[in-house]
Amino acid sequence: MISTLNLLFLFQVLHSTGTGDILFIDDFSSGTLESNWIIYGDPQPFIMENLGNPAPCFNNNGDAMYGSGAVSREVFSIENGLVLESDMYISCSERGAWVSGVIGFSESGFRGTNSPDTRTLATLSFLYCGEMDWQKPHLQCVLLFHCQQDDETIFTRELLHMNQYLDDWHRFRLELTEDRRVHFFINDSLLISTSSCIPDSIETVRVFLGDRSSDWGIALHDNLIVYREN
Repeated sequence: MISTLNLLFLFQVLHSTGTGDILFIDDFSSGTLESNWIIYGDPQPFIMENLGNPAPCFNNNGDAMYGSGAVSREVFSIENGLVLESDMYISCSERGAWVSGVIGFSESGFRGTNSPDTRTLATLSFLYCGEMDWQKPHLQCVLLFHCQQDDETIFTRELLHMNQYLDDWHRFRLELTEDRRVHFFINDSLLISTSSCIPDSIETVRVFLGDRSSDWGIALHDNLIVYREN
């Protein structure tokens, strides 16, 4: 389902995907999350009317300990690859912590918490770790790339002190290729490619977004697109 789009965003979608097959779009201007998303967490995420790229946008609203977010109601085939893009904004006090935004692909049974039968498959996480995070202080802005083939084969990479991505909107993208590997981009620049891949047993995925905010800062998402490149 395609929500009501502002004309600028529609132009950007057509420009960025070229001749690709657009499967799903949400700029969060519809006024409700529930039509496109299964929302989870306590407190729950909500549409923020006064902020966005442009306003409104998705506020994950997850507390400092437990993430909140949304899982797409629609399920997508990955037989011919799949691309997920979203604008993301993270702002946090220099001393603060526990502010993070995540986008990714999950098994189709995923509902916001991992279980023995469902799991996230590929995620791009953007978080801030300041002095208040006593377990790993002074890492500052962290980009975390994750892809899980099975319980034993997990690809994980971290880039630390990536503060150039704070306090502004940036375009995050996951490209799932036909051979089931994942490429991670920010602002059209390739940062990481996985050595492991999505398992052959997975035929469909959901997309999800969300995670945590705190008294120290905010994590926002906007202009989400799912498409397949020709």
